[in-house]
Amino acid sequence: MGQVMNPKTEGNTFTKRIGQTTYVVRFHYNENARETMQEKINRMLVNEAMRAGISENKVDN
Repeated sequence: MGQVMNPKTEGNTFTKRIGQTTYVVRFHYNENARETMQEKINRMLVNEAMRAGISENKVDN
């Protein structure tokens, strides 16, 4: 597979091999974003946990 990558997006690319398949992942982001990627992931996790009925203070015995 001799695919030529765009040098402008090459820095925003990584590869991940799962089994016999190699994935090329290209990512982009808005430089004017109001939150960092970490903040966004945390917000999404909290929202998903709330939808699933999971609380921070809930402890399973």
